[in-house]
Amino acid sequence: MEMFYPIGNRIQQERQKMGLTQEELAEKAGISQNFMSLIENGRNMSLGVIIRLAKIFGVTVDYLLRDVLEAGENNLIEQSTSYMRKLTPKQQLFILNTIKQFDETVNNE
Repeated sequence: MEMFYPIGNRIQQERQKMGLTQEELAEKAGISQNFMSLIENGRNMSLGVIIRLAKIFGVTVDYLLRDVLEAGENNLIEQSTSYMRKLTPKQQLFILNTIKQFDETVNNE
């Protein structure tokens, strides 16, 4: 999950711009302070939380994902395919359902 580390940095920067502690931002986002710490350190990520954080910061999800998006669509597809091949069928289904949920959330805003 190293590719998410820049997102964690960007979230930390935005939090600091707002003058919030991890605990305060976690409360606003409806998550634990421990989970917020993991996000900022690039160790855990949730699409729903990324969307909530973007709203709290007043930025777009694209902005938070900028480094991933700038990698180029083909590169992202290749990386995604490579990761998916390493997963069990059950894990692949989970990822697919997460993508579908993300798509529905973004398209219903």
